[in-house]
Amino acid sequence: MPKIKTKKEFTIHIQDFIDYCKLKNLSIKTIKSYYQTLALFSKYLEEEKQISKVDEVNKNIIEEYLEFTKERGKYSYVANDKSLEINYQQNRKDLGKEVSPITINCYLRNIKVFYNWLEENQIIKINTVSKAKFLKVKRKAKDQITDEEWKSLIKAMDLTKFHEYRDYVITNLILDTGIRLTECINLTINDVDLDRRSILIQPKSINRKKTE
Repeated sequence: MPKIKTKKEFTIHIQDFIDYCKLKNLSIKTIKSYYQTLALFSKYLEEEKQISKVDEVNKNIIEEYLEFTKERGKYSYVANDKSLEINYQQNRKDLGKEVSPITINCYLRNIKVFYNWLEENQIIKINTVSKAKFLKVKRKAKDQITDEEWKSLIKAMDLTKFHEYRDYVITNLILDTGIRLTECINLTINDVDLDRRSILIQPKSINRKKTE
């Protein structure tokens, strides 16, 4: 008996993942970013690699895709005809120009999240995608904000809302101490000494320092 063709496996898992993201109440912007990345990636797998199953993708294929994206340039490869209309490809002056390492890393990050989800839900047994390396990005020095801009930022936060009050505390802590964002996020209640008005920072290195 001939096998009945169903919707492509990769597409089904993408939709299941997007539904999961919606249940987690992720932002529309984040969900859209995931979907666009995965739709474009699935088209590449189908057309360039003849791959339709999620478990056929490995670290090497991911790195080849990133290189493919870098070589093709901006907007020269889209998920479908509708994307051509939305992006106004024929009018873009940056068509074919180099895709920035930051953008490529964003694609990789989204694909890794998807494959981590596949692994956690036992859809795949081996996840080598997680080992794919991000591109090195040259960081540019950012302009310092003025005192007036700082005051406007603080005043814009609604302290009656938990998430904005949390951001208010984090923002002030970073400004007052010079602590790095990752160090701030990794703080636990045991690192805070209210009596001595000090915080113990525990970076990855052996050295430890106090910020007061």
